Amino acid sequence: MIYLDNAATTRAFDSAVTAANEAMRDGYFNPNATYESGVKAREKIDAARKTIANAVGAMPDELVFTSCATESNNWVFACGKKYKKGNIVITAGEHASVYEPAMRLKSRGDDVRIAPLTENGNVDENALLRLVDEETALVSMIHVSNETGVENDIKRLTEAIRTRAPRACVHSDGVQGLLKTGRSLHDLGVDFYSASAHKLGAPKGIGLLYIRRGVNLAPFLAGGGQERGLRSGTQNTPNIAAFAAAVDEFGKVNDCAQVAALRAELCEYFGSHGCKALGNTSNSGYIACIYVPDVKAEILQNVAHDRGVAIGKGAACSGSKRGNRVLSAMGLKQIETECCIRLSLFADTKRDDALEAAHIIIDAARRLGSKHVG
Repeated sequence: MIYLDNAATTRAFDSAVTAANEAMRDGYFNPNATYESGVKAREKIDAARKTIANAVGAMPDELVFTSCATESNNWVFACGKKYKKGNIVITAGEHASVYEPAMRLKSRGDDVRIAPLTENGNVDENALLRLVDEETALVSMIHVSNETGVENDIKRLTEAIRTRAPRACVHSDGVQGLLKTGRSLHDLGVDFYSASAHKLGAPKGIGLLYIRRGVNLAPFLAGGGQERGLRSGTQNTPNIAAFAAAVDEFGKVNDCAQVAALRAELCEYFGSHGCKALGNTSNSGYIACIYVPDVKAEILQNVAHDRGVAIGKGAACSGSKRGNRVLSAMGLKQIETECCIRLSLFADTKRDDALEAAHIIIDAARRLGSKHVG
């Protein structure tokens, strides 16, 4: 199987699997126990936190382990609004785990404002800043689009937001951006940043929330007071160890420039055969959203899978929904959004495999009756 759906999830690195197995087999003790074996388990968590913090450009005490970015995003929207009457600003390009919590707050009477996207898929920066005012309490901007791979300039936008709304907290969903943009969390300047480890070669079920030092955030989960009282529940020691191992491995094998060059080559190939790549400006390089005329993405996805190629058709967690909210916000018609596939690369994606997959996809599109794919 040629796997090009890494934005949905990644295969766990062998080193991450080994780290998780060792923690389950030998270091299975409760890390909150006070006897020696429990203390050693806690030390493993502390070491993992330090490894991840060093890699992402944060202090260890700024990282709180969660179950996933969805939990982290919901935490911010449940507890990150500092004053009740303040408004909330998000972008039209947000993942469902930001968009839906924002809509829940809107349904309860909150003033939620949505900044539009450009045709390229970036947030319309001028429009976003016009929505921000002195009463803004929370701003959330996706770092890298899970649909197109387009990167928003979070640092510059955060600086501009702070001049207009000094009291606002700034959050970024960094699921597709962590370690893939060359940006450290401190450099971005945000108050909160969310991530999931399974996008980086670790198992599912572990994520993090970066909380900038000096920023107070009420706990989302109450209980035994784990994670310095911020996130109760016995820590997932095996997956935390795997997270750190994956971050370490990713840093060794990943080459952002090489991945971006492969994406550009794929986009050129599809373009030469009557397709269109979306979001080419300011792209992180890991995601290619391709419009294939005349062929529904769901059908093409299934045919490609039958021929040994796994691709996406937008966010995997919204696969049952018709159309695509983010692509529609970029100006595409619904019929066009239904013909867009997503190819997402990883640090270990081989060029020959990716080009072979592209050939298989184009051949499948022809066989499915596309009049424009040649």
